[in-house]
Amino acid sequence: MAPTRSGKSSQKRSTKPTTKRTRRAKTLPPPPPEPITLPPLPPLSLPQEDLPTVAVKVLPYPAIKHERGQTWIADERPSAQLQKGSRITICTDAQTSGIGRLSGITDLRRHWVTFAIVGTPQQNNLRVPIPWAALDGLESFTHQKHYFVLPSDPPPHRSYADIAVFCDDNENPYEFDIDEDDVPGFSRRIANIVHTYWGNLERDGQRARLVR
Repeated sequence: MAPTRSGKSSQKRSTKPTTKRTRRAKTLPPPPPEPITLPPLPPLSLPQEDLPTVAVKVLPYPAIKHERGQTWIADERPSAQLQKGSRITICTDAQTSGIGRLSGITDLRRHWVTFAIVGTPQQNNLRVPIPWAALDGLESFTHQKHYFVLPSDPPPHRSYADIAVFCDDNENPYEFDIDEDDVPGFSRRIANIVHTYWGNLERDGQRARLVR
């Protein structure tokens, strides 16, 4: 006999669509910051002698002065005013140099003066706020007489940033004790310096380019 079908209809088993679970990728923590490498202080190497030496705390990064080398910037007032001939060490929170000596002035501005440093194999300089420096007679006269034509950048050190007279471009906040009898001689010396400067530029063919 042929098989007979049951009266019950066959029911199809319903299946829910399966969803594929995806694992979230783990977020990796950011890499640790690279340590900041501070440039080394210049290897000042004058011999230690029984002479006063002034410690000067500077900013950890020097300004770059192209052909004049690195310029380190005084950050805290030293124990004595700085001048040509001062024996110094320079330091940061992490480093201390050997001993050097301040030589001639390489740059004079409204609020800063820059000295060359002797005692290092490469050119290095120290920039100091005017109130922390002792300028000689000619330098004081030059700063006072030509203050308003000197570059106003960089601005005053932060110690003086909130003092109104230091922020007024129409006021000279500095005063030097200059003997009136020395003024004619200082004026002649400045005139000779300017004449020599322009003469050297003329000889090198650079004056025409500068005065355009």
